[in-house]
Amino acid sequence: MLKELRIENLAIIKFLNLELENGLVALTGETGAGKSIILDGINLLIGDRVSPEMIRTEADLLMAEGVFEISEDTKKRLKELDMETEESEIIVRREISKKGRSKAFLNGRRIPLNELKNIMGTVVDLVGQHSHQMLLNKKYHCELIDKFLDTEGMKLKENIINLKEEYDGIDNKIKEIKEIKRNALEKKDLYTFQYNEIKEADLKLEEDDKLEIEYKKLFNAGKIREKLKNSLMVLEENEQNALAMISIAKSNLENIARYGDEFENMIAKLDTGYYEVKEVVYSIENSMMDTNVDEYRLNQVIDRLDKINNLKKKYGITIVEILRYTVEIKLKLDKLENEEFEEGILKKQKDETYEKYLEKSKKLSQKRRKISKQIEYNLIEELNDLNMKGIKFEIIFKEREKINKNGIDILEFMIATNIGEELKPLSKIVSGGEVSRIMLALKAIFSRVDNIPILIFDEIDTGVGGETVRKVAEKLKAISKDVQIICITHSPNIASKANQHFYIEKKVKEGKTETNVVSLNYEEKVKEISRMMAGKKVSDLVEKHAIELLNEEV
Repeated sequence: MLKELRIENLAIIKFLNLELENGLVALTGETGAGKSIILDGINLLIGDRVSPEMIRTEADLLMAEGVFEISEDTKKRLKELDMETEESEIIVRREISKKGRSKAFLNGRRIPLNELKNIMGTVVDLVGQHSHQMLLNKKYHCELIDKFLDTEGMKLKENIINLKEEYDGIDNKIKEIKEIKRNALEKKDLYTFQYNEIKEADLKLEEDDKLEIEYKKLFNAGKIREKLKNSLMVLEENEQNALAMISIAKSNLENIARYGDEFENMIAKLDTGYYEVKEVVYSIENSMMDTNVDEYRLNQVIDRLDKINNLKKKYGITIVEILRYTVEIKLKLDKLENEEFEEGILKKQKDETYEKYLEKSKKLSQKRRKISKQIEYNLIEELNDLNMKGIKFEIIFKEREKINKNGIDILEFMIATNIGEELKPLSKIVSGGEVSRIMLALKAIFSRVDNIPILIFDEIDTGVGGETVRKVAEKLKAISKDVQIICITHSPNIASKANQHFYIEKKVKEGKTETNVVSLNYEEKVKEISRMMAGKKVSDLVEKHAIELLNEEV
């Protein structure tokens, strides 16, 4: 409930400080006294915007502040917004400067206006003739019906929300894979070509180094063979002389070998030298046999080196890097195949999740349809009580094409206010009196379950009178047993049923108009209700009727 309301410098309100009670609170007064301005102040506290032009002429700052008793639902909403409180009250304040600067505070902490609106939507519902409330907005109709769900129905709804989240998660993974695949497929042909090109080359480690050596030998084969031939000829021509020289030296050293070990070493080296020279001769002979001018092989080596060098230009400066690149693109190609497989698994999971969602949604839909039939019946009863006979009201169900957290149902409240008329969306009703009574009837049904503790009716009696307005008064009184109702009214019937009655009057002080608000006692209520019935000329009979209204039991 709204416990306290303070407004400063709003239009003709200079200063206002009200302490409100629970139940039905009536605001009455002459036209233009400022009743609707008080609602403007409450609107500021629920997050509505206001023009700086609404600031009182001589003031620089407009301020509205309210103390609200809150429900557990509101506490949960505050917790979600990281504004958790253990208190059962919150203090909301709005400030608007002449320069258009707007500030919103909750328990002294500044918050964005959209957050304030989000929070206060669970606290206050202001119902005007043409205001766009939850009851008139079809996107909330399903949510309103769900407030009547039993424990099993709420569990179904929770399951549907979880399945929707699971479905979306799988769907996002599939989209990611498709994006990866799309990018990979653009390069798949290139990767395949590159992989095959390298694979067909059949590269071997250090192959390029070995081919370079072979190339040099083949390219210089003539020169090498010529030098080998000359070397062999020189060695063979001097072989006898060399042997004679070695034999003489060896004989001399053997004669002195007994005089020192170093002479034995010299003899051994002469023997080794002799055999090494012989080995060199054999090696030259073998090399000459292996060294031929082989143009065919030379061309093979050149072609192979050209191929390897071409691959190096494309894929890496060494064979090791080329082979490493081959591994990389093979992994990419394999991943593409694996993603095809993974996507297939995810699609199957997505289909299975959707089937579960569909099963739960159909069960929930059955419960909603049963509830809707009861609401249809109850609303027609309520409207009959409010002198709206021959009303036709239906809750229309349509099936969604896409998965949704609310299940498969799209709901809309449809009504025909006169016999023979076609059903129309609730939001299309034009008559102010009809809107007032339909809104009141719907509130009578939903106020017990929608957990909004404050209902504000702006001239709910507009367009109705006589016996009908008496019915409206009784209905407001009945609803006020569950929630606080603040009602601007011109109806003595409604005002007489109020637990608390404020009279709003307009006065001129020091040449400026101001709104003054008075909380009425019993005697003052009698006078105000008499005025509402008869104007300035109040007779004893009118006062007697006012007293009867005040004492009338509902």
